[in-house]
Amino acid sequence: MYKLYNVKGWGSMAPHFVLEEMDIPYENVWMTPEQVRTPAFREVSPLGLIPALGLDDGRAIFESAAIVSFLTTAHPDKGLAPPPGSNDHGVYLAWLAFMSSNIYPAINLAYHGRGLVDSDEAFAVLGQGGAARAGQLFGIIDEKLGEDGPFIMGDSFSAADIYLFMLALWAKPSERDLLQRCRNIARVSEEVRRRPKLRATLEVHGAAQPQG
Repeated sequence: MYKLYNVKGWGSMAPHFVLEEMDIPYENVWMTPEQVRTPAFREVSPLGLIPALGLDDGRAIFESAAIVSFLTTAHPDKGLAPPPGSNDHGVYLAWLAFMSSNIYPAINLAYHGRGLVDSDEAFAVLGQGGAARAGQLFGIIDEKLGEDGPFIMGDSFSAADIYLFMLALWAKPSERDLLQRCRNIARVSEEVRRRPKLRATLEVHGAAQPQG
């Protein structure tokens, strides 16, 4: 059985939502920020970061997009990604990587970049830059959804839409502001919030309603 190391409102949300939507057995391990920072957790996740997914052989997968990709590939019958090896699956992986490699780091700079600079003033500039960059990248996805949507994979809802939903929660100045500007992303977020299997989990993470 999988073991999800989870903190409410953190990057474990997307894997948590995917596990719930796929309706597969897993053990949910709620953690505090203090527990995540312990040396013991670095034996599970090298950087001591959430999320991590424990496997039945004792090893763990880390990085949210890797976990989501693994789960949808390991359980293709659940229908949350195109068939592995297909052209559509390659496109699905590309958009997951786009979000995790570009939008996620930009958001991290906006919120957590203080340790990278030597003053609050520099962090303010860095944070503004990160938020602006994330806004530009969200705009690229919103345009793609407008042309090819309603979902990232066209007519088919997938785990990539769940991943986008998670990132949108953290948008600056707020999720609500992003959804007002990017109506196609708003449509995806509305669909995630309508999923019956996700209602309880959304509530737990404080994500049942738009933030801000």
